[in-house]
Amino acid sequence: MKREFISLKENIFNFAESNQYPREFISNTGAIKISEDEVQVCVAVVEGSNQSAYDYIEGFHLPKKIKFYNITKSDFAAFIGNTTNVVAKESVRVKTDRFNLDDIAHDAPIVNIINSICIEAIRLNASDIHIECQNNYMRIRYRIDGILKTIKKMDADLFYSISNRIKIMANMNTMEQRLPQDGRLTVSVEEITVDLRVSTVPTTRGESIVLRLFNKSTGILSLDEIGFCKTDLDKIKKYTKYPHGLILLTGPTGSGKSTTLHALIGTMPSEELKIITIEDPVEQIIPGVNQVQINEEINLTFDGMLRRVLRQDPNVIMVGEIRDTVTAELALRSSLTGHLILSTLHTNDSISVISRLCDMGLEPYLIAAVLRCSVAQRLVRKLCVKCIKQHKASWKLAQLYKKYKIKSDVMFVAAGCHECNHTGYKGRTIVAEIFEVDEEIERMISQQQSIAEIKKYANKNGMQLIACDALAKVSGGITSFEEVEREVLF
Repeated sequence: MKREFISLKENIFNFAESNQYPREFISNTGAIKISEDEVQVCVAVVEGSNQSAYDYIEGFHLPKKIKFYNITKSDFAAFIGNTTNVVAKESVRVKTDRFNLDDIAHDAPIVNIINSICIEAIRLNASDIHIECQNNYMRIRYRIDGILKTIKKMDADLFYSISNRIKIMANMNTMEQRLPQDGRLTVSVEEITVDLRVSTVPTTRGESIVLRLFNKSTGILSLDEIGFCKTDLDKIKKYTKYPHGLILLTGPTGSGKSTTLHALIGTMPSEELKIITIEDPVEQIIPGVNQVQINEEINLTFDGMLRRVLRQDPNVIMVGEIRDTVTAELALRSSLTGHLILSTLHTNDSISVISRLCDMGLEPYLIAAVLRCSVAQRLVRKLCVKCIKQHKASWKLAQLYKKYKIKSDVMFVAAGCHECNHTGYKGRTIVAEIFEVDEEIERMISQQQSIAEIKKYANKNGMQLIACDALAKVSGGITSFEEVEREVLF
């Protein structure tokens, strides 16, 4: 029989109430009473439960009519974890590196709590889970669309039980609390597989635990889906077709540089080209591409791997990050010898890559010879299309519109609704600027002219600043002024 699905998140339960089923019955049957009146009882049952559970519930409530609803395994697991009260420390050791979050551990409340934390993070598309011990409580926060949000606070006495369980799952040393540790594990929920990178750091109050989520089920975004405006999109696509040279992506940590690099690789014909990536870590598997994971513990570094990769007759090499002078020089010289190199660098804007490379000790003539373009980018949250509100532009925004020649007098704000979890935002998009190197800029770099002079020339010849792209997205209702003001300096 086909039954309607409901979400337990929309219902509030109290196990102390006498009319709710006993907890042991709920755990064993997967059935939860939603409501009860004089003539009808509404019961939510985990999809696929044994028919005997339905028969028992119908017989138990006679002569009342029973209305059954379906709930998913993950919804039920999250509910059990969220309603678990723990008084004892957990000491179960697990001998696997893959964990099914849908499973309910009847005698392990800590397991259920951790499962519910992970399930909720996956559902909300969180990128990180932060578990931190404070003075008298434990705080759990999710980073959603780049913003940290406190989800729940729990008794501080639970912290070490939760910490030990996570360390066991990630094959870390449970006895070590004085030194930082790193680990990883794989979890699955509702056929979604997620890699978790675990990092622990000792603090004055205990430890800070961060779990980074990498959803294996999420496909690689195409270049068209990232959010580049059409002008910038045409530019960047043009440079991916070059047979040799250097393309650099710049921006702070968490600005989506790796996602853009993968999208650039995705535009290239992998059947015709030998493409090798050197990454730390490999976050997404790209079909047809040879991907190498850096491991500094065995001396497998960016510069060492780049030397070996050059012997593989590659056409395109992606270096996850230029961290030092040796890697930078190797990347530039590889560009000179007929390879297209894609990499990232930490600078505030696209033109500053020149001064950063010079600071690393590279010769200006070498930079001028190989640099094709650099892309500076930031990520901003997109306004929820279900609750977006239009207003007249504020005085400050109107002045910025005028300064950057944006023809608009409106702004859009986040209202908040059920669809966006009452944040007003859903998803993220990119704001960017692209610095192209032409013959004149090559000459200016070689002659070591100032960054200010190069920037003045680039702006005069049609370079669109990141501020201009950001304001265009504000006027178009894609994001809010508060978002771009947080990420972009005007």
